[in-house]
Amino acid sequence: MSQHLDLFQQWSKKPIVHYKKTATGKFCVVYTRVSSKEQYETNLSLDTQKRAIEEFAARNEFAIMGYFGGTYESASTDGRKEFQRMLEFIKKNKEKVTHILVYLLDRFSRTGDGAMRLSKELREKYGVTIIAVTQPIDTSNPGGVFQQNMQFLFSEYDNQLRRQRAIAGTKEKLERGIWCLQPPMGYSIVKEDKIRKIVVNEIGKKLRKAFKWKAHGMKNDEILSRLQALGVKIYKQKLSMILSNPFYCGIIAHKTLNGKLVVGDHEKLISQELFLRIHDIRAAAGGKYGVSHKKENEEYPLKLFMKCGNCGIGYTGYAVTKTIKATQEIGRYHYYKCRSEGCNCNKSTRVVNNHFLDYLAGYSIKSHLVTPLLYHMNYAFDRHYEASFKLRDTLKSNLAIVDAKIEELEENYYVDKKVPAEIYDRLMIKLAKEKKQILDNLAGSNIESSNLKDTFEWAINISLELPLLWDSGGVGVKENLQKLVFPKGISYYHKNGTFLTENVNEVFQPIPRLNCISEDDKNKQGSISAALSNLVGTTGFEPPPLQ
Repeated sequence: MSQHLDLFQQWSKKPIVHYKKTATGKFCVVYTRVSSKEQYETNLSLDTQKRAIEEFAARNEFAIMGYFGGTYESASTDGRKEFQRMLEFIKKNKEKVTHILVYLLDRFSRTGDGAMRLSKELREKYGVTIIAVTQPIDTSNPGGVFQQNMQFLFSEYDNQLRRQRAIAGTKEKLERGIWCLQPPMGYSIVKEDKIRKIVVNEIGKKLRKAFKWKAHGMKNDEILSRLQALGVKIYKQKLSMILSNPFYCGIIAHKTLNGKLVVGDHEKLISQELFLRIHDIRAAAGGKYGVSHKKENEEYPLKLFMKCGNCGIGYTGYAVTKTIKATQEIGRYHYYKCRSEGCNCNKSTRVVNNHFLDYLAGYSIKSHLVTPLLYHMNYAFDRHYEASFKLRDTLKSNLAIVDAKIEELEENYYVDKKVPAEIYDRLMIKLAKEKKQILDNLAGSNIESSNLKDTFEWAINISLELPLLWDSGGVGVKENLQKLVFPKGISYYHKNGTFLTENVNEVFQPIPRLNCISEDDKNKQGSISAALSNLVGTTGFEPPPLQ
C-alpha cells in the first residue's frame, strides 16, 4: 500500500519553515545615508557611518559584498533609489547575503510598521538580519525582535514630531508672506547680502508671454507651440497648472493656511488684474477652451464657433466617403452637423463656408470710407478716454477703501480676536466679491490712448481685406478673425443659409451701414453721422463736422 502512496508524493503537505542559510560565513551589505542635500554636501556623517560599519565588520569577521546609499535619501519612505537597489541585490543573492549593516536603525528606515514588516520579510524569506553597529540587537529571539521593532516605532514617532515642527515653521513663514518652499516654474531662489529672495528667471519671462497670449484668447496648443519655439517645453497639464496658480500674481495659497490667502513678498510675474482676466476666460470656456483641431478640421473652421439657429447648440463636423457614379471616383465630402438629436441641420462645409464669406464681406469696409470712419472714431475715442480716465481714478480710490476694510477685518480676526469666525467668513466673502468687481472694472478702464488708436487703425485695415484674409488663411487665422469680428460667435439658419449674431466688435459694428454710402455721398456729414450714431451715442456728444 505504501508503495502506491509514493505516486501521490507531489500532493503531500509539509510545515512552513523559516529560511535558514546553509553557509557558515557572514556576508553583508553596507547601507549609509543622510537626509538632505545640505547634509550630503557639508556633513562628514557619511564617512563616519562608513568607517564605523567597516570597523564593526572587521571585528566580527563580516565579508562586505557591496556598498549602497552613500547619498541623501529621506527615510520617511522606502521608495528610495539606493535603498531599492540594495533590496534588489539581496533578492538576486539570496543564498549569499546574511546581514545588512547600518550605523543606526533610523538610517535603515523611519517608516515604523513598514520597517517592521520589511525586516520580518528579510529575516524569514531571505535569511537577512539588520544590524545597527552602534546599537546591535540579537534578533534571533522574540525579545530582540521586539526591541528592534520598538526602535523602528520610536524612529517613526521622531519623524512625526519633526514633521509637525516643520509644518508649524512653514505655516508661520507663509503667513508672513515668505514662500519657504521650492518655487514654481519660472522662479529662482537667489541670495543677496545673505537674504533669500525668489525672483523671476529667464523661463519666467517667457511664461509671462504665455499669460498675455491666454488673456488675448489664444488656445493652449498655440501657446505651447510658441513656448517651445522659445525653448520652453512643457505639457498641457503643466500649462493649465501655471495659468491657475495665483503665486504668479503675488498671492500665496497653501493648504497649511487653511483657506487663507496671503500676499507674498516674492516678485510678481503678472498683475492680479491679468490673472483674474485669464480666470474669467477659462471659466467662460467651461473646460473646452483650448481644444486643438486635427489636420482634418481645416475643413471645419466654424466648428463649435457657429451655433444652430434653431436650438443654439454648436455645430460639429464630419466627413463622408462617396463614389461618384459618372466617373467611379471616390471622394471625401465634409459637412457641418448640429449636435442636437433630431435637429437634422446638416449642410456641406463648402456651402456654409461660402455663405459665411458673403456674410463677412458685409463687415469689410469700402476703401473710400476708411478716412472718415477713422476721423470720427478717433474723435469719439478721445472724449470717451477722458471719461474713462476719471472713472479709473474713482475705481482706484474705491479699491483702496476695500483693501483697508479687508486689512482691518483680518487684524480684528487674527490679531485682536474681536470678530467671530462666522462673521469673519461672511464679511470676507462680501469684501472679496466687491474687490473682484472693482478689479474687473479697473481692468476694463485701464487703457492707453495711443496703443488703442493704433489697434483701431490696424482693425480697420484688416477690414479692407477681411474675406480674402479668412479665405486664404489656415484654421488658426480663420478662428482668430472670427473671434475678432464676432466675439460671442454666430448663429446659422441652414434652411435659408443666413447668419445672425448678437455681438459684433464695436470697430466693425457700423461698417455695414457705412457701406451703404456711395462714393458720391462720402462727404455728406449727415449720412456718416447717422451710421456712427450707435457708436458715439454712449459718449453723449455728436461728432464734429469733417474739415
